[in-house]
Amino acid sequence: MALGLIVKTGRILTAKLLLGQAVDGITHCAIGDGDASFTDPQNPPAPDIGQTGLRNERARKRYYKRTFLKEDAEGALLVNGVRYLETGEETNTIGIFFRFDEAEANGVTIREYGFFGGDVQYVQSVTGDLAMGGVFHQDTNPTGEVLRPGYLYEVKNIPDFNKISDTRVELVGIIKI
Repeated sequence: MALGLIVKTGRILTAKLLLGQAVDGITHCAIGDGDASFTDPQNPPAPDIGQTGLRNERARKRYYKRTFLKEDAEGALLVNGVRYLETGEETNTIGIFFRFDEAEANGVTIREYGFFGGDVQYVQSVTGDLAMGGVFHQDTNPTGEVLRPGYLYEVKNIPDFNKISDTRVELVGIIKI
């Protein structure tokens, strides 16, 4: 499977972190169903380096785990043909784990996902880790539950995957520095 694209805002987020500015690293993963350019269910369009959000965000979830990783042939985590093991030692590889449980984001055809950081905020009525409906806008999306989307770090477009109620979706961001 192809790697995701680190977009311009992701590079800005990284620069802010390296400068020591008070900004959160990657904290959220959003899933979306794309836009009119997603015409072939098996061959999605390439993401754009200038994207600042998903083309049509449907749900967003806060991470449940962030940890250092090391490559290990016996590692339980397999991503793009490489096995990783969680470790307490500092390495140049981190994993950020996101889970959309069986009761969450059902009925979404996932065609795109992205990792976000930098002070993401949900609308006041959302009290948990999950926000639905995309980014709030008073006129164009008054039901969106994401108040501040933060910085899109990386985006990936994938063949259609239908999220249904008996399916748990686990997405892991692997970042090697």
